[in-house]
Amino acid sequence: MNIASALLAQDSNSFFQWIEPENEISFPNIGLKLTNMAKGFRLGSFEIRWYGVIICLGLVLCMVLAIRRTKSYGIKTDDLLDYILFGIPVSIICARIYYVVFRFDYYKEHPGEIIKIWEGGIAIYGAVIGIVLVALVGTLIKKKNFLHLLDFAVPYLILGQAIGRWGNFINQEAYGSETNSLLGMTGNLIAKECGEGVLVHPTFLYESLWCFATFAFLIIFRMKLQKNAGEITSLYMILYGLERAVVEGLRTDSLMIGNTIRVSQWLSVVLVIVGIALFIDTRRRGRPIADLIAKYKKEMAGEPAEEEEKPEEPEAEPEEARSSLSDVADILAEEEAKAAAVEESGEGGAEASETAEQEPEAETEAETEDAEQDKV
Repeated sequence: MNIASALLAQDSNSFFQWIEPENEISFPNIGLKLTNMAKGFRLGSFEIRWYGVIICLGLVLCMVLAIRRTKSYGIKTDDLLDYILFGIPVSIICARIYYVVFRFDYYKEHPGEIIKIWEGGIAIYGAVIGIVLVALVGTLIKKKNFLHLLDFAVPYLILGQAIGRWGNFINQEAYGSETNSLLGMTGNLIAKECGEGVLVHPTFLYESLWCFATFAFLIIFRMKLQKNAGEITSLYMILYGLERAVVEGLRTDSLMIGNTIRVSQWLSVVLVIVGIALFIDTRRRGRPIADLIAKYKKEMAGEPAEEEEKPEEPEAEPEEARSSLSDVADILAEEEAKAAAVEESGEGGAEASETAEQEPEAETEAETEDAEQDKV
């Protein structure tokens, strides 16, 4: 029997098995019910879960979309692949560390489970922190603009978040408190936790739809309205922070400090505040995004970087336009010097005129004497 036959003949062969095939999810208020919602399947001893498949598909889609836009945004494809190569493992590790830190009461009693990431337990904020760290180090090494890279990356990041939330749907996790709203949901696993017939907020759905809308908005803003580097990053912080601050308050599985502080909710509030400040700052004095893109495109084409233009020296202002005290003092000194020169020239002229007058008189007397001698 070949592998294809084994996959089809699941009843007669244990090589292929569904993982929890009896799961079902329903939205009673809109008449929607989904059955046979297995969490994944097994091939022999190897498990493939839909949660991981969905995340991988989202990652591949985001990579394809990003690579198609690298040149237009002044990003080298090789550089992007370097960031992704290091960013994926670092973000997964940071997402796990974030989760473990805020569930440390459990993991200090079960340290062997810290590395069992396949059993669940990662946090998106930890992944975001990891991505930012890789971007920061990478841009320092490659001597690129940090905010320019983040502006390019965050739309695809939030698209990946929107897709990844559907893994929570399959697993019947990351849901909210009890509700009677139109979109209230339940499922066999939810019922075990909350009780039969209890409907809960589909917080995964709220966040997914919001992230899809934010992705579309960021792409349009980047194409039509962005002026300076950092604006897309700040808008991501504001929009995602607002959504998460609200939706996190509905969830029943939040990471907590004590019994009152929801870590991700308060972090979202901080994110919004920092995002607003960053947006204002980048709008006022940020690096023009068009200049950065033009510069990086020239580098990609192997053209020499243009020398920065030196500021032109201000033209000398005419005397009439001088208004400072020092200029007035200079003018007065010049006038005094001119007056002194005139006086000196006046005295010299008088002496010269007297001499000139005396010389003709002497000449006249000499001529008279000569004439008298001629007569004799």
